[in-house]
Amino acid sequence: MNLPTTPSFSLKNKRALIAGASSGIGLACAVALAEYGAFVTIAARRSQKLEELCISLKSRGISPEFVELDVSKTDRTIEIINQLDPFDILVNSAGIAKHSLALETKETDFDDVISVNFKGAYFLTMAVAKRLILAKKSGSLINISSQMGLVGGQERAVYSATKHAVEGFTKSMAIELGGSNIRVN
Repeated sequence: MNLPTTPSFSLKNKRALIAGASSGIGLACAVALAEYGAFVTIAARRSQKLEELCISLKSRGISPEFVELDVSKTDRTIEIINQLDPFDILVNSAGIAKHSLALETKETDFDDVISVNFKGAYFLTMAVAKRLILAKKSGSLINISSQMGLVGGQERAVYSATKHAVEGFTKSMAIELGGSNIRVN
C-alpha cells in the first residue's frame, strides 16, 4: 500500500512580513512562522511595541527584524517594501475598528478605518506581490479578514465594509496572481 506523504511544514529560508505584528493575530502569526523556521520581519505603527516584542522573541530564540510601518501611508509603505528583499510570505493583519451606529459615523473615523483595513491592506499586498514577480519567486500572501467580512453587525458598518472589501480583492488577486505561483488567501 502506498501511504500519502505529509508535506513539509518547514519555512526555513523563507522571509515573512507580518503587518500588525504588535498584538493579536499578527503577533501570534509572527511567533508561529518563526517557530516553523521563517525569518520574520515584524511591522506595525508603534515602534516601541515592536522593540518590546523583539526583546520577548529573542528570549525565545527568535531573532526578528522590525520595521515601523503605517499601512495607511501608501507611498511610504511601497517605498519601504521596495527597499527590502522580497518576502515569500505576507501576513496582512494590520487593522483598526471605530464602532458607531451607521447613522452616526464620523467621516474622519470612516477614513481612518478604510485607510488601514482596506486601502492599506490592498496596497501592501500589491507591493509585496510586485516584488515577488520581479524576483520571479512564488509566495503566499495572507490577508486577515473577519467574520464581519461575511455578515454585518450593529455599530460595525464601516468595519464590516472594509472586511467585505478585503474578501473581494483577495479573491480577485488570487485569480490574477495564481499564474505567477503566488497564492493570495
